[in-house]
Amino acid sequence: MKALLLAAGEGRRLGYHKMLRSIAGRPMIFWTLDSLTAAGFLPKDIIVVIGYNSSKTEGVLKSYDACLNVVKNPDYKNEMFSSIKTGISFVPESCNHVLIALGDQPLVKPETIKAILEKGNPLKVVQPTYNGKRYHPLLIPRSLIEAIRRAPIHFTLKDLMPPPEDRILISVDDEGVALDVDTPDDLQRAEILLKARLKGLT
Repeated sequence: MKALLLAAGEGRRLGYHKMLRSIAGRPMIFWTLDSLTAAGFLPKDIIVVIGYNSSKTEGVLKSYDACLNVVKNPDYKNEMFSSIKTGISFVPESCNHVLIALGDQPLVKPETIKAILEKGNPLKVVQPTYNGKRYHPLLIPRSLIEAIRRAPIHFTLKDLMPPPEDRILISVDDEGVALDVDTPDDLQRAEILLKARLKGLT
C-alpha cells in the first residue's frame, strides 16, 4: 500500500510557500507526514507530489526523511487531478490500495487514517465523514487507481469517483479532516488547535 500526499500548490492565499508555512514551529507538511507515519506508513511508501518552488520544498522534505519519494508535477498550476495523475504514475501496478492525503490538512489524526485503512476494500473507496460531510483522506482501490492512470488530464477525481452510496463512509470524531489550511485565518486556527492537542498529550 502507498500513500499519495498532494503538496504541489502555490498557496497564493497564504502568500505562497503554503506547505512550508510554520505551525507550532514546524513546516505544515511535517505534521501531515507525522500523521501518515504514525498510522503505519513507512517514509519509502509515501509519494509526495510537489510543484511550486520544488527545489526548496524537496530539500525541506528530504530533511524530514531522505527515504520519502518526492516527485515533481510540472503541470502543478493545473487542477489537483494533474498532481494525482503524477503521483499515481509512481505507484506500482501491483499496488491494491492508495491513500490520497492532502498536505494542507495537518490536523488529521493518525487514528482517523488507521480507521480508514482498516476498512480497506478491494472494490470500494473508503472515505471519512465529519458532521455529515465527506472529506479526505481517501483510500482508493486498484480499479480506481487504474482509472486515474487512463483518464485524460482535464478530468477531475470527482469524474471518476463512485456515487456516495457505493463508497464505504466512516464517521470520524476528527475536525482535522474538515480543516484545509488555505488562508491566514485557517493557519491561525490550525496552530491554536494543534497547540491545544499537543498540550493535552503532555
